[in-house]
Amino acid sequence: MTYDADVAITLWPEYFDINRTRAEGRRLPKDLCVENPDLDIIAKGAMILDLEYEIMEDMSYPKSPRDRHGCVRVERGVMSKTELLPKIGEILVQNKKK
Repeated sequence: MTYDADVAITLWPEYFDINRTRAEGRRLPKDLCVENPDLDIIAKGAMILDLEYEIMEDMSYPKSPRDRHGCVRVERGVMSKTELLPKIGEILVQNKKK
């Protein structure tokens, strides 16, 4: 599929931050999260999964509107968001260990 901004999946760094609680926005178990995830490594995960993406730097996570960490918008491919998040998390953990 190709990237379509209207139906793209939004990936916030807060989803993958090991220092956040589930109530603060973490979406994955801690073993699939890293400290201070950045947009570049999330985009690299999308690239490894062969998905088109767009980095949006001046966006803020809805639960913390003052923090402008940005987000990565990924094409809605064959998998859903719940299938995509653990795969990106695994890639983040593997890249942080290196």
